[in-house]
Amino acid sequence: MIVGLGIDIMSTARITGTIQKFGKRFLERTYTDYEMDTVKHRPKLSNQMYTSYWAVKEAAMKALGTGNRRGVCFKDIEVCHMRSGKPFIKLYGRAKEFQKKLRVKTISVSMSHLEDVVVATVIFEK
Repeated sequence: MIVGLGIDIMSTARITGTIQKFGKRFLERTYTDYEMDTVKHRPKLSNQMYTSYWAVKEAAMKALGTGNRRGVCFKDIEVCHMRSGKPFIKLYGRAKEFQKKLRVKTISVSMSHLEDVVVATVIFEK
């Protein structure tokens, strides 16, 4: 049974501009070490990857029903990849608490990007 669904769409130019403006401070507030390391290994795709991770985090917050309020922060949601490249997320902190409260057993993640736009969907199921 689906207990949460979130979708987000984001412009790569918007995230790139934010990174250029705030630099390391923005990156460290928003992305986990794992995510930043993953992006470092794909420098040609860094804009799309950072934007994709942002969109997944936003979609997950929507699926939790919290948005980026109620104590859930961006680093509470970590985007990872299976060897095949398929994305999945790990939840920490307040996001993990909301996952338990909703009794979420399965989390499905999908993201797709073009050069200038990214879309992500997250589904939480009991």
